[in-house]
Parts: sequence; C-alpha cells; structure tokens
Amino acid sequence: MSSQPVREAALKLVKGLEQLPLERIKHIVSLKESQIERYSPVAGLGSSKNDGKAKPSLEDIKDIISRTSGPLGMQKDALKKIQAALPQEQFTVDGIQEQIRSLQALLSNKNKNYYDVGDKLYKPAGNPIYYQRLLDEIEGKKKETFLTALRTVLFGK
Repeated sequence: MSSQPVREAALKLVKGLEQLPLERIKHIVSLKESQIERYSPVAGLGSSKNDGKAKPSLEDIKDIISRTSGPLGMQKDALKKIQAALPQEQFTVDGIQEQIRSLQALLSNKNKNYYDVGDKLYKPAGNPIYYQRLLDEIEGKKKETFLTALRTVLFGK
C-alpha cells in the first residue's frame, strides 16, 4: 500500500496521536480517534475500530460504490460524479512529517505558552468568576438554578 519511509513516518505519527489526552467534552467526532483511524492503515496497523458500532470509513464507502452498479437506486452518472468527488489521499513522507510537527506543537502546548494570557483575561474586573462558572457548568460540578441564572443576567454577577 505504501513505501517503507511513509509507513515508518505514519507509525511515528500514530504513536504520537496515542499520547494525546482524552477530550474533556465529548463530541460527535474525536480528533484523536479519527486521525488514528486515518493513519493506522498507512502505518500497517490496520483499523483500530472493532466495537461493532463503528461508522463506515471512507474506504468502506469507496468499496461499496465501486462494487455496485447503482447503490440505493442512484443513476450511473450520479455514481460517476460521486466517485470523482471522493478524495484520493496521497501520503508522502513530507506531509506526514508536517503532521508530526503539528502534533508535537499540540502536545507541548507551544502556542499556549507563547501567547500566554494573564489573569486580566481569565478574571475580568467586571465579572471575575465568569470563566470558572462556565467550567463548573461544563464539568457538572455546580448547577445554576433558574434564580441564580436570572440574577446573573440581571446584575451581571
């Protein structure tokens, strides 16, 4: 499927992706999981999703389209347009090395440290507990009642 240098670079990228922490807020799609799923076949590791509820990958969809003459009653010209529109990824060592550099910048918090913001932004003078209240709400630590939310809207605190 891919050359040895591309496979080695992809393996290094997958190992780095596995170091990413779990996301604090659950999303429909996880960056970590989607990128590991994308680069694992290139690294020669196969797919990591075997939990039964996995969504079909792009490769599965391409396979379905190429095996059937008209899935779901589609006309042949619509099928050809879909096949032409599907992205054809070409993995190169340089492209994967760029991904590795970006991942290392994420893991080391390079931009957070470079563009450090002080307490002036984290705790504004007008409402110093604003961000802490948001984080508590997201993490489920402290729930606001209707009256406290109304007080916050009316008085700003």
